[in-house]
Parts: sequence; structure tokens; C-alpha cells
Amino acid sequence: MNSPFPTHARVTWQRSFGRRRPVLSPARATAPIARRSRVTLLGAALTCGLTCASAQPAAAQGDGSTFLRVRSTNASIATVLRQASEQSATFRRLVETINASDGTVYVEEGKCGQGVRACLVTVTMAGAHRNLWVKVDTGVADVDQMGSIGHELQHAIEVLSDRTVTSGATMYFFYLKKGSRSQTGTFETRAAVQAGEAVRTEVRKDRPRAQAR
Repeated sequence: MNSPFPTHARVTWQRSFGRRRPVLSPARATAPIARRSRVTLLGAALTCGLTCASAQPAAAQGDGSTFLRVRSTNASIATVLRQASEQSATFRRLVETINASDGTVYVEEGKCGQGVRACLVTVTMAGAHRNLWVKVDTGVADVDQMGSIGHELQHAIEVLSDRTVTSGATMYFFYLKKGSRSQTGTFETRAAVQAGEAVRTEVRKDRPRAQAR
């Protein structure tokens, strides 16, 4: 299993085991890209562990006709996915774009660290198809979850747009080239930030109408 690569529209170097570990080769560049509306690249190798191993298609929950390639084994996350799709046109567009791709995105409960609410962890291969793994903090308001997941789905679309991105290492180099790097060593993608903000705005606007129905 490739090491996780958390992302969020911004990429930030982080410490591992109390000290920085330089990326010297693609094999060691399998560090995570963590996320908060940003992509955080961790400079240490991690493992997906049980989350990546257990989230299998047969266990995915939600509306099968809508969420063909965006899935979760977590019932509360599956509910958030469904509600976000109902209340946000941007979220529906993101899901539809992934449905038309060669990849499947698994959204599971997990902590990304550094105050980050969600992160794109890594990419793995399943035959000719790619699996992308997103972790999300379920301990926040559902509107924030929807925006954070929407942000990560945009990152997933960015990754899926390049067929050469098939692992955590290649995802790192993808964002090294495509991300906007700041003086603090972080990368940001405007599209991901805008997607997350749009989802939150649309959900908040839809809530009064939904309650009045």
C-alpha cells in the first residue's frame, strides 16, 4: 500500500517523529498532502491502515445511481454526501465529474492533523482503475463537512485529470508542479478553495427553502 498523501488546497511541510525528513527520491516523496482548504504534504511516510483496506465497493453506502464513484462505508458520511448533493449544485457537479472518470473516491472518517478537517490521503491502483482515499473529521458541523469534502473532491478531480498520477509519490510531484507555492512551503489550488466555499454557500442558501417545504 502506498503511503498516504493528505491534501487540502494547500501543501504544508510537517514534522514527523520530532524532526524533518527531507524528500530525497520519489520513493520517499510518498508523504501526505494534508488539508484544510489546502493541501498539506507530509514529509514522512505513513500508511492508510484499516481505512484503505476496509472501504470496499460492496460496502459503500448511499444512492447507488448518484454515487457511482464517490463512496463511504460510514453511514453518517454517506448521509452528508447525499444531503450535499441535494443542496449544492457545485457538489453534484463534482460527483458527476468523478462518476465520469476512471477513479473511485472513498470518503472515510479520520484525522488529518494540524487542525485540518479533511485530506486527500493517497492514490492506489485496482487493475486499470485508480482509488483515491479521503479522510474527513466528522466532529464538525455538517455544512463544514460538506464544504471540506467538496474541496477534496475537487483535488480528486485534479489528480484524476492526469493519468500518470497512480501513487502517493506521483501525486506529490503532480502538486509540486501544479500547486501555487507560498513562502511557508505550502501549495494552494484556487479551484479547490472555490469549490469548498461554493458548496458551503449553496448549502446555507438551500437550508431555509428545504425547511419550508
